[in-house]
Amino acid sequence: MPGGGLLQRAWGAASNAAKKTAGAITGGAQAIGDGIVSGAKAAGNAVVSGAKAAGNAVVTGAKAVGNAAVEGAKAVGNAAVAVKDGVKEGVRGATRAVADAGYNAVGAGKDALDSGAKRVSDAYDKAKEYFTGKPPAQPCIACTGKDVDHDGSIFGYVNGKCVPLTQKGQEVTRADIENAKKSGYNPSSPTHSAYDPDKPDDPTRNTSQATKDCCAKCTEGKPPRTIFYVNGINTTRTTHCETLKQLGDMTCATVVGVYNATEGFVGDAQQTSKDRRLIREAAAGKKDLTTDGRNPAVNTLSDLVVAERESGRPVEIFAHSQGGAVTSLALYDANNTLKAGSPSPNAGLDENVKVTSFGSAAPQWVEGPKYTHYVHVNDATPMVFGLGDNPSNHAKYAGGGKVVTFSGERGQAADFETNGKNLDKHWLPGMTEYHGIDDDLYFKAYQQQNRNTGDTCGCGKNK
Repeated sequence: MPGGGLLQRAWGAASNAAKKTAGAITGGAQAIGDGIVSGAKAAGNAVVSGAKAAGNAVVTGAKAVGNAAVEGAKAVGNAAVAVKDGVKEGVRGATRAVADAGYNAVGAGKDALDSGAKRVSDAYDKAKEYFTGKPPAQPCIACTGKDVDHDGSIFGYVNGKCVPLTQKGQEVTRADIENAKKSGYNPSSPTHSAYDPDKPDDPTRNTSQATKDCCAKCTEGKPPRTIFYVNGINTTRTTHCETLKQLGDMTCATVVGVYNATEGFVGDAQQTSKDRRLIREAAAGKKDLTTDGRNPAVNTLSDLVVAERESGRPVEIFAHSQGGAVTSLALYDANNTLKAGSPSPNAGLDENVKVTSFGSAAPQWVEGPKYTHYVHVNDATPMVFGLGDNPSNHAKYAGGGKVVTFSGERGQAADFETNGKNLDKHWLPGMTEYHGIDDDLYFKAYQQQNRNTGDTCGCGKNK
């Protein structure tokens, strides 16, 4: 039937269209599905990447915050240390100012009393001489044997014993100096080393054979060396002599003592105050220093320096504590004397005078000599009354010399800290703990500085 064929063809066409449509739907569905899957994958990857980026950003941010916190903590810590150090320096500076002012006031009061007493004594002596026709009796130099009876005397070793070679008040002559240089302590000498038959096992009174041998070897082929040593406050004759021996054993040089006799701690402190005042006057231009009631050791050392320099010989001086003030004043006086006695404009002291000070109480030094000043930053004497540790003060008052500031403890090895930035400063300097002139502190610091220069042999305790 014709109608049936048409229907069949229509049905076939419809079926084909439906198939295509269905196929298209299926393909579209697949495409859409694939798109969804791809989109989901892309979205998932984007989320993961975003999460990773966010995580990395968080981690980086956390690190940055952490580093900032650490640096901030360091800065705060450094600031706190700086504040503490500043406060500490302020305390030390205030202590120096107050103590020095008080010390000067005590000395000025003592000077006034001494001056008044001297005027009364002079008036009495003049009256006595007028009515009796006889000059007032002079005190016996060595009647009592007290330390003060040898104030300003030169000391050396004769036949193993430390003895005065001159008397108190005696003007030192060139003959006295030559005798002293021959009689000074010398560890290599059979007659001028230390020997005490009553105490042969005491190392402070006897020169060991090991030291004798060491010094003989160390000084072989070298020119002779003489050191003049001036002691500090509260030093007995016995202690002075023991230091001569320590210094000689350390350097293997001949050591001659200029004894600054003790009158007790208080008396010595008052005398040091006067020495320091006279130093300031000399630095300000005062030239007549012969009638100022100064320390007798000043006269001895000044005479000695003048005599040696006029003879063309170099002079080497070691000084400790008040001995530094004695030495400084003596050098101002010697410088004035040498200039006054010469027409040369260049007269005066020069580097042929070599000075090494330890814990010195001298507030300043005359220009010309070659100086090395040792200052333990926890030693009250140089910190309060001497040069201190301020480089600007050193430039003004150290006489153009080198200042070795150091810190460290007694008994440690010879490795004291000398770097100014690393010095271990206490809140307040100690009066005596870091002041010893011995081979456990200042002499040890000297050896540390000079161990490779030939300036020390180290034949004593610290080899």
